[in-house]
Amino acid sequence: MKLPSKSKILLIISLTSVIIFFLYFLGYPKEKIPTYIADKKTNSSSIPKPQGKSNLVFSILKTGEAKTLEGFVKEGGSVFKTVTVAHSAFYIQHPKGNFLFDTGLGSKVKEQFQIFPLYLKLLMDYKPFQTAYEQLESNGITPKSIQDVYFSHLHWDHASGLKDFPWAKIHSLPEELNDPKIELGYIPSQFDGDSVHWSHLKFSNTPYASYAKSLDLYGDGTVVFVPMKGHSEGSVGLFLHTDNGEVFFLTGDIVWRREGFLEKKHKPRGARWIVDFDTESLGEEIARVHDLIQNNPTLQIIPAHDNDVQSALGFFPKVIGR
Repeated sequence: MKLPSKSKILLIISLTSVIIFFLYFLGYPKEKIPTYIADKKTNSSSIPKPQGKSNLVFSILKTGEAKTLEGFVKEGGSVFKTVTVAHSAFYIQHPKGNFLFDTGLGSKVKEQFQIFPLYLKLLMDYKPFQTAYEQLESNGITPKSIQDVYFSHLHWDHASGLKDFPWAKIHSLPEELNDPKIELGYIPSQFDGDSVHWSHLKFSNTPYASYAKSLDLYGDGTVVFVPMKGHSEGSVGLFLHTDNGEVFFLTGDIVWRREGFLEKKHKPRGARWIVDFDTESLGEEIARVHDLIQNNPTLQIIPAHDNDVQSALGFFPKVIGR
């Protein structure tokens, strides 16, 4: 019997190694996510109702997008299915004040993006649309009416438009500035310098649903921020109770697609290596939101990049919640 040549053996070993690494990169074997166990110090998993009638509505401002394979945005996703990643800002309108939650891609995104190394440029390539500033202005909303901009976190595709609103107070958790490295998805030029009017978020020890801490922005239960673990050092989620009685939860980048919460799945392992701060606590956060969905069937989850969820609700100038 003729034995295979050394070159063939090396080729087989090399191809096998590449396939194994690729599968590992995509998330196989899958990262185990624990079952959520409620903290006795917090309330139940039921979401509290606001005090009185809400008059809040909001809009989703899509500032750009990217096309990629589902397997690159969800653990266990298909490598044969293409999905759209949205880069969005959220415009919240409340009688006590209108504000933005994230800014999406801003006016300087092209030059900001050049700071990334080649591998990040390839992984994070994007197609820009109108900025949040431009969309507001072109629809008759004076951008200077936005006096506050809140952030789920300060990764490049969320904070790119921060300096498009130089007069506004900028709200994030201070932990976001602990170690904003380029290789972790931050672009420091988006939020550095003395021109940024920081007003860092401070949570009280007031439980909200299954969160031990919260910030009820207007004191009426319609706009409630909560700290979310795992994706970055200072990730923040936002509960919105709208005029028509619906409840929305803006979850930033805890997962990139809603199925991550429904099916209790992480991002692919390769993506987690780059963008996630702590996998274990991130898994706990995914389990917590999964539990909230199970206990609040009408709750509408909006991950920051899930184009399918956002397009079904409608993009600005569509008003949601009226």
